[in-house]
Amino acid sequence: MAEVARQALADAGVNPERMSLEWASAAEGPRFVELITSYVNKIKGLGALGEGENEPGSDVVARRLAAAVKAAGARKPRTAFGTLAKKLNKSGDYSPEAVAGAVKAKVMPGLRRERISEEVLICLKDGAKPASDLADMTGADDSEMEKALAALSKKKAIKEDGANWALA
Repeated sequence: MAEVARQALADAGVNPERMSLEWASAAEGPRFVELITSYVNKIKGLGALGEGENEPGSDVVARRLAAAVKAAGARKPRTAFGTLAKKLNKSGDYSPEAVAGAVKAKVMPGLRRERISEEVLICLKDGAKPASDLADMTGADDSEMEKALAALSKKKAIKEDGANWALA
């Protein structure tokens, strides 16, 4: 699950180094302090969310993360994650490389599609927009945007309004 979160953060434009998962038992007080201090220093070095190197602005990050949270609850990404967990359990290969590669190949395509679709809906709350603007806002390429718009249109969530797209 941590690798899915890291890759989802990267997809949303957030430096995945902002996420850390470490283990410390209740008997490891000094280790806990060391972990927290190290993490806080790392975050301070990265700067405020949305202001770090190669991160879009904080408003874009907030929108993308809101869309990613909704996308994570969608059926297809959850099913892909469950299928991957079974596959990894069966193979017994939990190496970081195997997990990262499998998440990238099996979970992230569906999660990204859902994130883009959810973000399109968020963007259209402010009014109709052309597909090119929606692609720029979501970070989608033309093919991804075309698929997202087609899927949302088929669900009757959006409608074409001349050269623009709007909420239905």
